[in-house]
Amino acid sequence: MAERCDYVPQPGDVDHMMNTRRLIRLLLLGFLASLAVMGWSSQAYGQLPSLGGSVAAETRLPPSGVSRYGALEVAWVKSPLGGENLFQIASPTVIDRSSLDGAQLPVEVRSHNIEDLLRLEISRFRQNALSRLFAPFTAAEAPAPRSAQVIVSTLQGLTVVQVTSTTSSRPLTIATVTQADANFYSETPEQVAQQWQTAIAGEIQQAETLYSPEVLLQRLQQTIAILLGILLLTGLLALIYRRLGKRQAQLQRRYASKAEVSPPEQSLAEQQKTVADSSHPAERFEAAQISHWLQQQLSLQRRLTLYKFARWLLIWLAVLVWYVGLYLLTTRLPILMQWSRTVLTQPLSLIVIWFVVSLLIRISNSLIQRSVSAWKENAYLSFGVVQRKALRSQTVSGALQGLASCTLVLIGILLTLTEFGLPVPSLLAGGAVIGLAISLGAQNLIKDLVNGCLILLEDQFAVGDVITLNGESGLVERLNLRLTQLRNPDGELITIPNSQIGLVKNQTSTWSRVNLGINVAYSTDLDHAIAVIDKVATQLSQDPDWQSLILEPPQVLGVDAFGDNSITIRLWMQTEPLQQWPVGREFRRRLKKAFDQAGISIPFPQRSIWFENGLPEKGEIKRGMV
Repeated sequence: MAERCDYVPQPGDVDHMMNTRRLIRLLLLGFLASLAVMGWSSQAYGQLPSLGGSVAAETRLPPSGVSRYGALEVAWVKSPLGGENLFQIASPTVIDRSSLDGAQLPVEVRSHNIEDLLRLEISRFRQNALSRLFAPFTAAEAPAPRSAQVIVSTLQGLTVVQVTSTTSSRPLTIATVTQADANFYSETPEQVAQQWQTAIAGEIQQAETLYSPEVLLQRLQQTIAILLGILLLTGLLALIYRRLGKRQAQLQRRYASKAEVSPPEQSLAEQQKTVADSSHPAERFEAAQISHWLQQQLSLQRRLTLYKFARWLLIWLAVLVWYVGLYLLTTRLPILMQWSRTVLTQPLSLIVIWFVVSLLIRISNSLIQRSVSAWKENAYLSFGVVQRKALRSQTVSGALQGLASCTLVLIGILLTLTEFGLPVPSLLAGGAVIGLAISLGAQNLIKDLVNGCLILLEDQFAVGDVITLNGESGLVERLNLRLTQLRNPDGELITIPNSQIGLVKNQTSTWSRVNLGINVAYSTDLDHAIAVIDKVATQLSQDPDWQSLILEPPQVLGVDAFGDNSITIRLWMQTEPLQQWPVGREFRRRLKKAFDQAGISIPFPQRSIWFENGLPEKGEIKRGMV
């Protein structure tokens, strides 16, 4: 660790820094609270008789699929086979569906009843067709083909639509034409019943065709072919995915091995500059090697990115294959045809939503990574600044990518809830209240996050720095928005929440310094000692093995202090970050040898003892050392 800091903060500076951070935290908390309050979408009504509460307003609205026209409410009767609209029915308007009497029948209940009766009639066709299809494999006799006819008749003074068949002695009443239906169509009940008869007859005829043994057997064969096609395409995509994964792993190993043999002391910008400025043949050869290495690394990076994108695209292709296959299955099997429209709309919307979200996450991560790389690599910056930015880039890019991914996933969740018909504004309002309650109950966590953002924005320290905070010193191993982890010289891992970080001493920010106080005896010729120190430091800075670590010529500042039995000479050497300790150790080793050759003694603790009596040398006072 460094023996001395260049600047010691004063108490007033520390107080100012802490007050600034408290102010920023309070502003962020106020901003979050304001968002929560604005997100609350409840309405306040005055004491007016014309305005009801929110619960009453909800009960007066018609449900989904019901249209209100004054005193009438209208709904569609849907096909049990394919889900198409067959015909419309009407009922008197029901204002409050929470309190219904026995005489009121909402229009949606009527439509569901008609659909259930149609489904019952179609199920009889299905049972009859299956019995005939499997009759050759069983001992039972195949039933006779079922034939149905849709008629209009009068039952208890009401016009009804019924289905009769050869296998049943009693007709099945499907729908009853009411006065509300006649008023909606502006026709007589008999005319309305004839329209319904046509629609129901078409549905019955389609069911008879679909559940005939020949058509049913053909569609079963098509279903098996579709399933085999799905499995084959999925297996092919899985094989390609696995091949690409192996190739990607090989390229990753090649990329890592080439990165290990690259010039470690030069940044990308400096390597490019070396290629451009080389004039000596040997330098041109080395520059050509560096250029070739750069091209290989960039080519490998592009290929790795391409393989990752291809594997991601294969996953979505597999999802698309299964979606299209399932949709084709719903169109082939009569029992699944009622869900074909649903499969074509809502699941497709969900697939598109999450495909776009996933694509945007990949694009945002790539843009963030490219922006951070461009910010990190700059030919006009010194290597120390570039290296400093490289230390920050990992943490900054990780935090930005996590924020972008969380935002896009949240948008995807909200769009998904909208597809399911959930009230997103109400959920956002409730989420804002819950977020406010969590923020009040987890203030320390919010302080950690806020202080983590300030650490990144102000570049107080980054992963790879050696810092001192809260009385603990060590190498920053991990840094995120919530906590900081240090590894001290004894190998202990120290975890500190970001909210508890106050004064920080960063010993490796941009550059470091060897700050040595060299003690010599009072009897030493100071000019000679300073010359020896300067010579050793200059030789070290010009040594090919060490000159790349020393940024500026060493400075011998001169006599710095007078001690009890020594004089201190101060030396500064500016080094690369984290290199002050190896440079300092090497300098001390060389300086000890130079002092021994020059006869300069390095003082050590001494004690003077005066002997006044009992000495054999005529009572002279002699000095001894212990």
